[in-house]
Amino acid sequence: MGVTATQLRKDLFQTLDRAAQGETVEIDYKGATILLKPASTSKLARAVRRPTILVNPDELVGSDGALQDELEGKWDREASQLSTIPL
Repeated sequence: MGVTATQLRKDLFQTLDRAAQGETVEIDYKGATILLKPASTSKLARAVRRPTILVNPDELVGSDGALQDELEGKWDREASQLSTIPL
């Protein structure tokens, strides 16, 4: 789609909507052609790299037996307190 700067000003939002839908827009301004090309819309192109832990999850849980025992004891105490709350 090609438009002049005047047409762009008049139909700005319609032109932007067309570009957002994937259409390339060429704008003629003072003898120069400005190309408005939408970014890739694929899911892979929008993917964001996230830090990950590359180990077996069981190794994380079982890596510190004392910590695991402490946490399980705390969870058991909290669960027993919840069971004593009247409804």
